Amino acid sequence: EDDQSNRPTVPAGIAGQAEVIKKCTDLVQDFRDKKFSKAVACTKIMQAIPTAFVEGGAGERAAHSCFEILDQIEKELAEAAARGSGGARRSESPQGGNGGRRHSRSTSPHDESNPKRRRINDALLHWVVEDIIVEATLSPELVQTRKQLIEYSRDPKYVLGTILNSTRHMSFPKSEWLAIIKGQAIDLNKVITGQFSIAHERQHVESIGDGIQLLFGSSTPTKTVSMQSEWITAWTKVAEATAFVFPHRRRELEVYRQYVMDLFTSSANFVHERIILLDRKLRNEAVGRRDLELSDCTRFGHWERSFLNDNGAAYLESKPKVKDTSKRGGGSNSGGGGDSQKKSAEPCRRFNDEHCPSNKATCCYAHVCSRCKRNHPLPKCDRPAAVPE
Repeated sequence: EDDQSNRPTVPAGIAGQAEVIKKCTDLVQDFRDKKFSKAVACTKIMQAIPTAFVEGGAGERAAHSCFEILDQIEKELAEAAARGSGGARRSESPQGGNGGRRHSRSTSPHDESNPKRRRINDALLHWVVEDIIVEATLSPELVQTRKQLIEYSRDPKYVLGTILNSTRHMSFPKSEWLAIIKGQAIDLNKVITGQFSIAHERQHVESIGDGIQLLFGSSTPTKTVSMQSEWITAWTKVAEATAFVFPHRRRELEVYRQYVMDLFTSSANFVHERIILLDRKLRNEAVGRRDLELSDCTRFGHWERSFLNDNGAAYLESKPKVKDTSKRGGGSNSGGGGDSQKKSAEPCRRFNDEHCPSNKATCCYAHVCSRCKRNHPLPKCDRPAAVPE
């Protein structure tokens, strides 16, 4: 045992993060249940975190966060005891009595907006306790983004107004500015539509009662991002707007741009649509959580396989579904047709590049030559190309 206690193990972060979080959460709850004193709780927490004694490390920050929770619980327990001995009756008396002294007891930011609102006990919200501990292991950029999003959530419309009235803001769809402020994914289709649109984006909301609101003038994208050049155009605008709101994310956005560009340049043209789907998934994944940056490219491997491989689950799910009519008699020549969705008569570009992953029956476009409209790809066409006049 002496050898183990004297062994100098100083990992870079918090080792066994999930186990440490559970230990600390249990210790906080035990202190709330009055199973031991605050001094004992502090000692046990320091022992539970491997790097708690390393000055300036993630463990020290995590331990400090736990101590703040203990302070809050200690204060709440003391207030509860005071109310139990008669403090509650005094606090219910009119303001003319001794109630004035009671109003100054709480300095919590949760009480600033409404002093009469009952304070929620964060110690009973286990995810809040865990977040305080986990935040010590996050990058400074993630911590800063989270702080700003929490602040913006107080009044997102006000934040949007300050951006739109700023002399430095760029032209960008209002709906997507609001998405950035709320920490939501940006619609690249709306961005590229706005890039070439000459119409004004005007929206207004009408309330018809019972909490039901109707949105008028909502812009539906008329252009979709389907090629590398279109993605670059849209992403340039997205990165600029995001960095305007979160300047500390510039490096993250540039690393992600280079990551996607590497996928484009290392893949055949017919894979580019899959890359665009992958990009949409990765951005949705990143905004759906608060512990992941777009620059964490090494964590995207399973999504790459799912979207880019021919047998990837996400890619197969995104392909158009075709009804099987062979079991209902008549085969493909029977009446009623076979495809579950309408096929386009436009020649398939990937078929003409000899790279279409779908067959004639499953592809959304016609597998015909773009020059002569016969059943062969363009490189095999014997008809001479038309000479422009």
